[in-house]
Amino acid sequence: MSLLHPERARSFDAWANDYDRYRPGYPEVLFQEIRDRLSLPDQPLVVDLGAGTGRASLAMATLGWRVTAVEPGKPMLDVLRAQAADHGLVLATMQATAEATGLDPETADLATAAQSFHWFAQAAAVTEMARIVKPSGGVAFFWNVRDAERSPFVADYHAMLEQRFGDADTGQYLQAGRATGRERTQEAFRSAPGFEMPQLAELHHDAHVTPEEFVGMAFTASYVRSLPPEEQDRFRRELEALLARHGLVSGARFTLPYRIDLWTARRHPA
Repeated sequence: MSLLHPERARSFDAWANDYDRYRPGYPEVLFQEIRDRLSLPDQPLVVDLGAGTGRASLAMATLGWRVTAVEPGKPMLDVLRAQAADHGLVLATMQATAEATGLDPETADLATAAQSFHWFAQAAAVTEMARIVKPSGGVAFFWNVRDAERSPFVADYHAMLEQRFGDADTGQYLQAGRATGRERTQEAFRSAPGFEMPQLAELHHDAHVTPEEFVGMAFTASYVRSLPPEEQDRFRRELEALLARHGLVSGARFTLPYRIDLWTARRHPA
């Protein structure tokens, strides 16, 4: 898989349990929006690419959607499978990449990428999606993005990230809906045939976390975990000081607003 930061993509496997524990999920309204925008059947056949620990895969399976979770990292898949078993959910899993799933052609109603499309070799992944998605189907890519416009704390945290890492290093997770992220996504579809140009929609939801959980979530970011140990310690101290300045008290939950950037595209008519 050709990636901008391949070592970072692989590094998620090393903290799969933390990723599953601290990363936010997705609200049901997101999947209703996807179904409506793409005119999907009530129980679509879905291939979830770069599925990770199954945040989106399990949510879709809960709705009765028929899901195949595709993930290259075995530790991530192990967590996903354990979570599915714990919740009594049935879904298929495959250890494979988004660019070469090995699935049969034109078998899926929908291909999804939740918080993962920016890690793919994007044109190759879109080409593979065009191969596996039915002519009547489509694709949906979506990101949970902390909403700085609705939270002074989040605005200050993003400023802290950009000062320390720079926009380029924090990547599309922060800027999926900005001009650079939009252009990157659209370019992938211009480079690979098979779909109409994707359309962007924004949804909003809130998580409720403690300061300790926020710190845990922050340390699931590849650009934080790639720091040397002494720099990680410094980052933790800076973040804890920022939380304290905003009056966010240990053990007390606070509202963490998210914007979901949702891209959808239909297959070209046959």
